[in-house]
Amino acid sequence: MRCPNCKTGDTLHSWEGQEVIRGVEILARGQRCSSCGETQCSGLEVERQLAEVARAIVARGIRNGGEFKFVRKATRFRASDLAELLGVRPETISRWERGEVEVPRTAVFTLGQLLVAPEATRKTLEVLAATIAV
Repeated sequence: MRCPNCKTGDTLHSWEGQEVIRGVEILARGQRCSSCGETQCSGLEVERQLAEVARAIVARGIRNGGEFKFVRKATRFRASDLAELLGVRPETISRWERGEVEVPRTAVFTLGQLLVAPEATRKTLEVLAATIAV
């Protein structure tokens, strides 16, 4: 297969190795060009890698707004939807993610739970919101 980077023919070969994404080392799989070293991964592989990185960040603890945003996106929550679940305004989520305001530990914990056990956590948050609203 022709490399899209260097345009050399028949240089892409199966590859597996360690990659560091956001400070987390993971096993990656794809194709690498033997001429220029360009690595390509399928969309599904990229999704798998990002999910693995998000799980590792949650396991060691979300340390800043950028990591919070990364994990939020891995959970596929829009900022406005997460804000509603957490009982805050979307602008608050934005301030956390930009590092303007420290992310509360409760929000970090809740986001981690949404990654690990999305349905159960979401249901619990919705029940709590309904109970508090009454």
